[in-house]
Amino acid sequence: MEKKRYWPFLLVIPLAAASIAGWFVLPDELVMQIGVDGQPSNIMPKLFGLLIPPAVGLVGAGFAASEEKEKHLAGFIGLAVAAVVIGFVFFMNL
Repeated sequence: MEKKRYWPFLLVIPLAAASIAGWFVLPDELVMQIGVDGQPSNIMPKLFGLLIPPAVGLVGAGFAASEEKEKHLAGFIGLAVAAVVIGFVFFMNL
């Protein structure tokens, strides 16, 4: 029986740090999606927009830390998606 790994949760720390920094530097409403025409198609309040990446990262870390090896890749993909989302949020809103 393999013991549970907890180190994937360390990868959530940069996501949380970026969200905290975003609270101070980003506008009150965040562009979360861009339409085909290049215009913002989904705008979200800052609180919810900044909570999405760490939440997705926590779910991904939970899968990556699970005892089932077939879930590890899905977990790391979830962490990567969370990092891309927080990068997109900063890129579109600064």
